[in-house]
Amino acid sequence: MGLYSETIFPWLLDATLSHPRIMARRQALVAGARGDVLEIGFGSGATLPFYDPATVSSLTVVEPSEGMNRRAAARLKDSPVPVRSVPGAGERLPFGDASFDTVVCCLTLCSVADVGQVLAEVKRVLKPGGRFLFLEHVLSDDPARQRWQHRLTPIQKVIGVGCHLDRPSAALVRAAGFQLDPLPALEEEPAFGAMKPLVPLVMGAAIRV
Repeated sequence: MGLYSETIFPWLLDATLSHPRIMARRQALVAGARGDVLEIGFGSGATLPFYDPATVSSLTVVEPSEGMNRRAAARLKDSPVPVRSVPGAGERLPFGDASFDTVVCCLTLCSVADVGQVLAEVKRVLKPGGRFLFLEHVLSDDPARQRWQHRLTPIQKVIGVGCHLDRPSAALVRAAGFQLDPLPALEEEPAFGAMKPLVPLVMGAAIRV
């Protein structure tokens, strides 16, 4: 899986998620970032151009994939805000408690090894009242579509390097103790074509209480 996961897949993911509609969603997500910001699952840095130096004091990014980090390197040079890239993974963030005003997570919770641990770490490093901004594809609220998501997830985990089609990520955020009520609505994204019923998107801003 080394060649595929670290070379082919990063290129494939960039190509798949570079649609203008997806980029517009990234921009809308990042628009809510304030102060000292941490982005986990930074990938190739597709969100980077959208950080506003008028509202973001500093940006710290964490991405465990060497292939993704290689693709992000060029973008980091042109960052509109001060940025530091730190090796690590969401399950073990190398930062002190209450270090950040905002944590951003974009299309990442679907593929982490331990969602509960990642969310516990996000809550730990956020300051009280800090915001957790997330954009994720999630489990459908339609039972028939859920069945297909469950069936296809084993295949998707191979193709998508650990990606799950059937994670109820927004509900998991609330269950982790964040203030997120009501749960944000699911949306189908036309950019995903025929797959859009199986990859509904949800975007939310949860508060660390």
